[in-house]
Amino acid sequence: MSLIYEPRGKAREYSPLAINLYSGCGHRCSYCYVPNVLRVTRTEFDTNVNPRKNILNLMEKEIKKYEYSDKQVFMSFTTDPFNPIDEKEKLTRTALQLFLKYKIPVSILTKSGLKALRDLDVMKKFGSHFKIGASLTYDNDTDSGRIERGAALPGERLEMLKRFHDEGIRTWVSFEPIMSTDQVINLLHRSIDFVDEYQFGKLAADSRKIDWDDFLTTVLKILRDNKKDFYIKETLRNSSKIELNPIEYDLDYLTLKPFERAEVSSLF
Repeated sequence: MSLIYEPRGKAREYSPLAINLYSGCGHRCSYCYVPNVLRVTRTEFDTNVNPRKNILNLMEKEIKKYEYSDKQVFMSFTTDPFNPIDEKEKLTRTALQLFLKYKIPVSILTKSGLKALRDLDVMKKFGSHFKIGASLTYDNDTDSGRIERGAALPGERLEMLKRFHDEGIRTWVSFEPIMSTDQVINLLHRSIDFVDEYQFGKLAADSRKIDWDDFLTTVLKILRDNKKDFYIKETLRNSSKIELNPIEYDLDYLTLKPFERAEVSSLF
């Protein structure tokens, strides 16, 4: 079993490498695609969260293979790194310590809010080779609590991003799926002062009659005026006629840079 792998298809837009430490998630997002991909029931995926089989014995052996990797590792696609059992299992912290030991850049995406701060001490040691993001979908507790029943509420996710940004850690937001264009624009305004980069994508099968050109025009003005890094995913590009600069759809534009051997001694 290989823990680190190369994502394919739409997942490749997030990162060239990825790792999933757990099976199941616990956030109970009704739009989640993972149960279908893994061919499990939504109930099983939402309630049965466990460490992957034999992961503690495999983790260092697998991570060591990527020492000084020139590609970042993403945590994660099929679970949340700070899911309900990670506080007990601490696999995310163990993995971060190993990625740091073997000088591998790491990008995290979570909906767990302030729980992620428990590993702040390890994250800070990565310097510019680490970033943490939050998935944002709704700007209010009512919608979020109904659709993302186990995830942190929007205000807590925003507070998490601000706290990390204040600690000097690079922050990012994934707006995918876009459930409400008005709410995304509101969240963009609310986060613009403490988020460093943004990614935008939509459900490929979304049949709603939305003026994506109008939405992108508004979003691009905010991002460009504030000199933010961002990436527009293929699903959204294909739904709009808005012309983008090449760097704004460069697959690896936002990928973290690799460690240089000379800088490692200063991290310990």
